[in-house]
Parts: sequence; C-alpha cells; structure tokens
Amino acid sequence: MDTMDCIYTRRSIRKYKDIPVEWELVGRVVEAGSFAPTAGNLQDYRFIVVRDEDKRKQIAQACLQQYWMEAAPVHIVACAEIKRIKQFYGVRGERLYTIQNVAAAMENMLLAANHFGLGACWVGAFDEPMIKTICGIPDYARAHAIMTLGYPDETPPQPQKYKLENLFYLERYNNRMEDFHVVVGEYSPTIARHIRETKKALDKGTSKLFEHIGKKLKDVHQKITK
Repeated sequence: MDTMDCIYTRRSIRKYKDIPVEWELVGRVVEAGSFAPTAGNLQDYRFIVVRDEDKRKQIAQACLQQYWMEAAPVHIVACAEIKRIKQFYGVRGERLYTIQNVAAAMENMLLAANHFGLGACWVGAFDEPMIKTICGIPDYARAHAIMTLGYPDETPPQPQKYKLENLFYLERYNNRMEDFHVVVGEYSPTIARHIRETKKALDKGTSKLFEHIGKKLKDVHQKITK
C-alpha cells in the first residue's frame, strides 16, 4: 500500500471479526512500533501483547467499561520505562519524552496494521493502576496507551477534518498565508484518491477498447483473406 494512502485510509476500528490474528502479523506490527524515533535513541518503549480472553475483558473493564474492546483478539499495551530516560533528560524526559516516544510508536503500529489489512484503535482512557495490576507493570515503567488489533468488521467513513489552511502557520503562530491553496497545491485526500481511481478506470477501459478493436480487425482480415 502506498504510504500516503495508508495514512489517508487509516480508521479507528471498534468492531472486529471473530478471527485470530496470525502471530507473524502481530510481530510485524510491533516491529513497526520499534522503528519509531525516540529521544536520544533510548528506545524506552515496551509492548505487552495480550491475547488471553479473560485478561482482555479485564482490560476493557479498566478502560472505563469500553466493552467493545473485548471483541479485538489482540490488545497491545504500550509502556515506557522511566528510569533511564530520566537519568538523561530529567523531569522533561520523564513527563514529556516518554509520552512522545510511545505516541510515535503507536502511530507506526496503527499504520502498519492498516497496511496489513488489519483494524486497530488507539485507546487512551483507562484506569492506570488497574492496567498496571492486570499486566504486571513494574514501578519503573508506565502504561501510556493501549491498542486493539484484529480483522475489521466495519468500514468507518472518513471523519471530518479541519482545512489545512486553518492549521498551517508561517514563521510564527497565527500567521496565516494568503492564497494558501495556490502556494502549497493543497487538495483533499478524497479528491486525490478519486483522481487515481478514475485514471485506473480509464486505463482499464482504454485497454479493453484496443482489445475490442484488435478483434474486429482480425475478423475483417480473416474475411478478406478467405
């Protein structure tokens, strides 16, 4: 899958088919998380893969009773080890860099899941002490996020997004650009996708047209040579 298509088509999936996810794919998704950048390349993220049904039910309960999570055959609890990064970067490392590092890993895993035809959802609302107990997380580590993973049983529509011109500033905060669309050549992912699909359809149609013409010419040739 094209990288930009993978980004544009990623969705938060909350309905899953009752199909187990192959260990190879689980491993590839976690591997993608491990390739995320980290402060000082300390790689402080850790991933707890949970497949046990009872434990998944406990996690769903700990995530403020989000029982839809139980249907996902795999949960990945993304944690950060605090001690080492705190030694290098102090309080900022503990309170900011650990969060950034795990967040980067989570996004990598979400995109990898989409690439492999899986569905996933980032869950950030949970009772941290409960998750710590359920997953046996030591005091020197902290759970920052949980990801559900499985084969999707829904196709959510593209959510509404702010126009890029409302999010984009030049040189300083609130400094908007004039003629933004002309300058950056911005157009929506939906339009871009429709253009690609239309081009493919036209290419396919043209190919069939030439094939049809070729058959007709062959028929005419056979009639002439008889």
